[in-house]
Amino acid sequence: MTARLRGFASATAVLALFSLQGCETIRVVSDHDPLYSFTGHNSFAWISEHPMVSAGPGTNPLLEGRVMAAITETLRARGLSLVPDAAQADLVVSFSLGARDRVSVISTPYPIAYRGAWRWGRAYYDDVDVRQYTEGRLAIDFFDAREKRPVWHGYATANISAVDQEDRPALLREAVAKILAEFPPGTP
Repeated sequence: MTARLRGFASATAVLALFSLQGCETIRVVSDHDPLYSFTGHNSFAWISEHPMVSAGPGTNPLLEGRVMAAITETLRARGLSLVPDAAQADLVVSFSLGARDRVSVISTPYPIAYRGAWRWGRAYYDDVDVRQYTEGRLAIDFFDAREKRPVWHGYATANISAVDQEDRPALLREAVAKILAEFPPGTP
């Protein structure tokens, strides 16, 4: 391999690394009642006709149906069936959805050596990187239908890029799948 070709390959690898570092991932957290047994539960219902508990200002109202469809699809794939009446279900489900604008400021000091009138000196200048981004959050909650108490909570947060804004249904499906990946607890 020539030196020029090796240099091109190295530059391509560095660019690929930086492009991967720029990708945001969906961060997921879940919690459940450790004393609650999820065994034998095979049905779920929505907590109400409109299960979206809260939404941030300016939230697209079409997202409610998309999230409901993604949750229903994921739970059906896990063997749970949707029943129309919450009184007949083992579990009831609700969710909340929101987004907020955030600002990240990173200041990196760099030393500079300079020659003064009498001696060498050192000074610092700060390189300040300011980034604005939107952080989205989706939370899903399960309640025992008979006992009417919370038994499982999971949420996902992600920095939403312009590309994500254009393909919201795909981002929502991915977030729901990641939140419910370990639901019910103790299942592979």
